Amino acid sequence: MLPERGFFVKKLAWLLVFAMLCGCAPAWAEEAAIRTEASPHAVRYSFDLPSLAFAYVTFDTKNDEGSRVLYSPNGHFEGVCDLPGTVETARLGLNVYALNGKQLLQTRLDVPADPTAGDGGIHYRFRVPGRDSVVLRCKSPQEWHRITLYAGANYLYEGDVAMPCTYADDAVTITVLTTSGNALYEGSVLMPYTPPALPDTLTGDTLRGVTMAKGVETKRMESQLVLEIGMQLRNALMAQGASVCVTRDMQDTFVGMLERSDIPNSISADFVLRLHCNSRSSNPDVQGIEVYSPLMSSYAHQVAEEAEYRRMAETMLQAMQDATGMHKGAYLLNDNYVGNNWSRMPSFLIEMGYMTNMEEDLLLSCPAYQQRLVQGMVQGVIELARMRGLID
Repeated sequence: MLPERGFFVKKLAWLLVFAMLCGCAPAWAEEAAIRTEASPHAVRYSFDLPSLAFAYVTFDTKNDEGSRVLYSPNGHFEGVCDLPGTVETARLGLNVYALNGKQLLQTRLDVPADPTAGDGGIHYRFRVPGRDSVVLRCKSPQEWHRITLYAGANYLYEGDVAMPCTYADDAVTITVLTTSGNALYEGSVLMPYTPPALPDTLTGDTLRGVTMAKGVETKRMESQLVLEIGMQLRNALMAQGASVCVTRDMQDTFVGMLERSDIPNSISADFVLRLHCNSRSSNPDVQGIEVYSPLMSSYAHQVAEEAEYRRMAETMLQAMQDATGMHKGAYLLNDNYVGNNWSRMPSFLIEMGYMTNMEEDLLLSCPAYQQRLVQGMVQGVIELARMRGLID
């Protein structure tokens, strides 16, 4: 069973949600150019692809490389390539792709020299006695940088490295080498992630070995994504007057299968939303949002008849598809999930997308798309509450 974020909605208030209906059709035939402005350690760029809402940008020089997903409501995209390791004049390659990997635009340009390292978000401080210079290499799943450093007083090295393409909670491997390439040190740090502090959160036991999806392109773990999206969903529901209880608000916690139903049962929740991301290694083309609810369990029959459960699952799926524009997917009733089967209220296991599909993997880590997913789930909860007579 994949790790999840559980939500238990106790009371709901009237909410009007405007779905973001920005088109996501590919722009294979569009003629466009990348506009750039190069300066030491940074290249600003912009381009126009009117039929796209999301674009995937990659860049590289000899010492810097990175990738990120951009969102635009009107097809005009802007961004910056941070190049902390590019201290000499270098050739930059800049590429724009659709989220399925189709290349749309590319350009090559020279970046001017600056002998000092660029500023950034990873702070380092160490001493290497007797060495006037070393090489610092910082690598995450989304970017890497190779920087030659020069010692200060008493052979102290201290500064920052820009890592703007690295997602929160991802590991950054830090390697210190001699200028001839011999390793002196290797370790790792996590990019910080601090969830918003709100009441009514529950955590479970220490994280144990579990099976979870992993991003084919981002290399992120499913548990990281459901944490990010889950905290946004909690806040969105609470902002509208709902009382919300979550099963975890930290990356290093785990909640057992029976607990995932015991917790909402103990507080007499009105709904359970169980957040997951999907995986299909045998077919990377599979996409879509999927909603699962129980079918034959005795608890399920006490909650609703099969026809009503199907109608509720379809309602949640439709709300999410309308908000995201991702119209592939399905709703299913089965008895495969303990957390669903033992719930004494409507329970929905929501697979928000396939991390084994490049497009959905990239979308799931994009803040703008995460907001669409949250909008869809909030709207789904509102419509379910109306169906159940909890609100007018």
